[in-house]
Amino acid sequence: MITFSRNKLRWFNNKTISGEQLFFAAFALSLIASFVFNTTFMDYLNVNYVNLVNYLAFALLIVKIYIFDNFKWYEYIGITVILGLAFLSWRRTQLSNVMIMFSFIFAARGISFNKIVRQYFNINLMLMLLTMLYSLAGIIKNLAFFRGTTFRYSLGTDYPTDFSAHIFYLCLAYCYLNYKKMGWLQWLGILVIDYLTYLVTDTRVDALLMILMVLVMLSVSRKLNTKLKKFIASSYWYLSIVLPYSYVLITYYFTFSNPVMVKLDQALSGRLALGKEGFDKYGITLLGKRVIERGWGGSDGLHMMKNNPGKYFFIDSSFVRLLVINGLILGIIALLILVGISLRETVKQEYLLPAILFLVVSSSLIDQHMLEITYNPFMLALLSCVPQTISGGLKNGKVKENNDW
Repeated sequence: MITFSRNKLRWFNNKTISGEQLFFAAFALSLIASFVFNTTFMDYLNVNYVNLVNYLAFALLIVKIYIFDNFKWYEYIGITVILGLAFLSWRRTQLSNVMIMFSFIFAARGISFNKIVRQYFNINLMLMLLTMLYSLAGIIKNLAFFRGTTFRYSLGTDYPTDFSAHIFYLCLAYCYLNYKKMGWLQWLGILVIDYLTYLVTDTRVDALLMILMVLVMLSVSRKLNTKLKKFIASSYWYLSIVLPYSYVLITYYFTFSNPVMVKLDQALSGRLALGKEGFDKYGITLLGKRVIERGWGGSDGLHMMKNNPGKYFFIDSSFVRLLVINGLILGIIALLILVGISLRETVKQEYLLPAILFLVVSSSLIDQHMLEITYNPFMLALLSCVPQTISGGLKNGKVKENNDW
């Protein structure tokens, strides 16, 4: 294995193509394809062709991992096993997002994490603006859903919560990239964006998450000058375990006979009851299974909402989805990766990434986007080159490659 690693396809050594170039080409392809897949552009596109773009990105990442990178032989075994499980999950569930995410996590070895987040931000911001523009111009559909007497607009995305989730993750990326420059004007700007998003989409929980984002980001400010502030900042890594564990437990034991649970379910727009239905109907498997879901998203979902709302069934929580759809093994691996990044940074007294991942976990309790590359680039911090920071500020510009995992 070592000999092969050092002599991989010698003609690549001409450096006409680098592993970093392959990675960012795959990243751009996957971001665009995955974003478009969840918009009303799909009314005019063939889903198989869009999926092919993601499969091409996956192939480029495999080349980067096994040809350009130099993992140790036992690391290659671990990577191959995990990617094999993710591939099997794709075949069993017909959902490729977990396989794509894991391939990006491993292929990010040696890549600047700042570059990853910056490319994510630039591409997704452009795609969001174009999608909004095309939907408002009537070129693609701006689907209008309703809750009671309130209309909720998706602005070219499949569903209002998808739109608000994109805004949430874009704001997280902005906070990460510009943390040293963040002042009250920037925080106020995020709150204004939150308010405008709420007016358009009526996504209540997502609006609260944006407010939480500002509070959490302020708690890891560059000067942790009080014991309380440092205690809060150093707590985010283990809260990223406690929250999903508690949420899954509450969902699993949810019952309509408990008035407290019913109130909580109402506050979460029925997510507990739907998650419980998923556990009861499909159970927890080791390697996952295909689950038939019928959500409100897209033109077909809007038609179902108007004509046959009783058919609705969708598991929103990323953590419940991992257990019911993708299987226990991949669910544990995903959580270990997320918590591992947070713990590693906390031990170094670097609190920005743990705070961001805590917000990702909080959002993932109620949405399905944690392992979708078009939303969440932050799990790619596992093996990429993360700058050494002092609570978000660059420390002499030093960058450390994360080789141990």
